[in-house]
Parts: sequence; structure tokens; C-alpha cells
Amino acid sequence: MIARLNKALSDQLNGKKPRIPIAGRHVWDWFWKMDRTREGTGYGINPLQPAQIEAWFRIRRIHPSPWHLDAIDRLDGTRMHHYFEKKDEANKETEAPQVSARPLTSRLFDALFPSKRI
Repeated sequence: MIARLNKALSDQLNGKKPRIPIAGRHVWDWFWKMDRTREGTGYGINPLQPAQIEAWFRIRRIHPSPWHLDAIDRLDGTRMHHYFEKKDEANKETEAPQVSARPLTSRLFDALFPSKRI
């Protein structure tokens, strides 16, 4: 069940239609509701913390089975992996060095930095 949920999440994150197993729909829904409450930093999203997961269940008076927690943990790992993989790809595209086609001459230097003249 956990592997099938994880495959559905991977498909969804890759732009494909997920095939969510009927027996795992409740876990799927729980995960996405928890995902919306996920904390982040200026560098990206943080993993769901055990205290956050426990609080989420406690507030709703849901008593998850161990496999529910394992499934949420695995889904979270997949979510984090895909998020940072895409973020790394986007950073590689924007990190191309900017080089001018124009050669640096003394005249151009003086035009760029006029206060540096001797």
C-alpha cells in the first residue's frame, strides 16, 4: 500500500495523473492536508516534523496505525526529494555565468568606473 501511494505521489509531482489506491485515499488526503501546513525557510520547505504530525492527528482525534505514519513519512520523503530536485534544476538554469560579448578595454573600464581614474 505504501509503495502504491508513493508511486501515485511521484506520478503527480511529475505531472502525470496519480492512481491513488482506494484503501489509501484517507492517508493521501491526510498527507496533502498536512503538506499545506508545512513550514519552510527562505531556502525551501522543511520536512514534516513528528510533533507536527502528532498535533495534526491529535487535534482531529484521529488515531493512526503505524502503517499510516510510515506512509506519511515515505510520502514526505518523496515530496522533499522532488521539491529539491526541481529546485536544483531551476538553479542550474539561472546560474549560467553572465559574460559580456564586449571585450574589456581601458576605455570601457573608465566608462564603467569613472571615479577610478588616476
